[in-house]
Amino acid sequence: MKLLGIKFRKFNNITPLKGYKDDELKVGHAVVVETDRGTEFGWIVSVKDEHDRHPGSDIKLRKVIRYASDKDIEKERELISKEREAYCTVCSKMREYEAPVKVLQLEYLFDMSRLILYYKITDQKKTVNLKEISRELSGSLATKVELRQISSRDETRLFSGVGPCGRAFCCSTFLEDFPRVTVKMVKEQGIQISQTKTSGICGKLLCCLQYEYEPKGSGGEKS
Repeated sequence: MKLLGIKFRKFNNITPLKGYKDDELKVGHAVVVETDRGTEFGWIVSVKDEHDRHPGSDIKLRKVIRYASDKDIEKERELISKEREAYCTVCSKMREYEAPVKVLQLEYLFDMSRLILYYKITDQKKTVNLKEISRELSGSLATKVELRQISSRDETRLFSGVGPCGRAFCCSTFLEDFPRVTVKMVKEQGIQISQTKTSGICGKLLCCLQYEYEPKGSGGEKS
C-alpha cells in the first residue's frame, strides 16, 4: 500500500494521509481538503512514511473533501494574483503606520476565510499597534487577517534554497528543530569562523556544524 500525503499550495507543506483505501486516491491529483485552519487546496503526493512532513509544518488534516474541479483549479490560480494585490495593500498600510515591519509573504486559505501575513520586525526599538493594523486590513480586505511573526531561521525554512554544500537547506528538508550551534563548537573542530563559510543565509551558524561535533573528553560520542 502506498503512503500518501497532501502537499499544500504554499511553502511545500506536506501532511500525511491516514485511513484511506489504496484505490481511492491517485498521486498527482489536486484535491480540496479540510484542515484545522480551514478549507485548503493541495495535491496528493507519495511520502516516505507517516511522519514525512515539511519541517515546521503544523497543519492538521481533517478530511479530503473532493477531487478538485476545473473551477477549483482556476480559483487556485486566481489566489496567486489576489495575494499579490493583498501584498500591495498590506505594504501600503505598513507605510501609513510607519511600522518597522518587513512583509515576507502572504497566504490566502482556499476559501479566503483567512489571510496569513508572515512578517519580521526590522527595528526592535520602535513600537507599533499591530492589532489595530490587523483590524484595518481585515476590513479593507474583507477577510480575517492573521499576523505571524517569524525569525530569520524560520524565514529560511519557509522559502528554502540551496546551501554551500549544493544541497537544499537542512531546515527546509528534514530538521524538525533548529540545533544549538555555538562558536566554541566550530573552533573545537578546527574551523575558522567566516561569515561566508560558516554562516547560513539566515545569518546564523550553519546547522550542519553540529553533525560531526565531538565535545572534548566525550570519549568519541557525538553530542
